[in-house]
Order: sequence, then structure tokens, then C-alpha cells
Amino acid sequence: MVFILHPRLDEEGVASAIEQVTNWIVSSGGEVIETEPWGRRRLAYPIQKQWEGYYVVQRLRMAPEAVAELERNLRLSEDVMRHLIVRPGA
Repeated sequence: MVFILHPRLDEEGVASAIEQVTNWIVSSGGEVIETEPWGRRRLAYPIQKQWEGYYVVQRLRMAPEAVAELERNLRLSEDVMRHLIVRPGA
């Protein structure tokens, strides 16, 4: 999963947002294998009138039924501007 956090967040806010996303995954029975913060990067096009965002990549394992709830939480979060969840190929 990749998600982009709003650039208004400071380091503490970014850490809190990552922890919140991790808690959503764990509470739905999933597990986070690895969290890789990529840092602040320029976006290819503006999202919510912003040209920068804080990228985070998480490798996770969770049941397919739980993904819908995770996506719902990500969409409702004001700190997450975009997200993408993909299943690695076999």
C-alpha cells in the first residue's frame, strides 16, 4: 500500500498518521510487515491544491474482506490525500 499524507503535517503529525493507519490494519486482523517512509516529494499533478505530499509505503498482510474497511477509513481521513492498495503478483 502507498499513501500520501498532507504536507501541512509536521514530523509528529506524520508519525501519528502512520500509527493511525497501522492501528486500522491491526484492528481488522491484519499485520504490517514493513513501513517505509519516503518523505516529502513533489506530486506529478496537484491534489487538493497541493503540489507536495509525504509518501509512505507499507507492506502488509490482511484478509481481502478487511480491505474495504481500510479503504473507507483512508478516504475519510483528512490527513491522507491519496492511497493505493495493490496485491503483489504470485
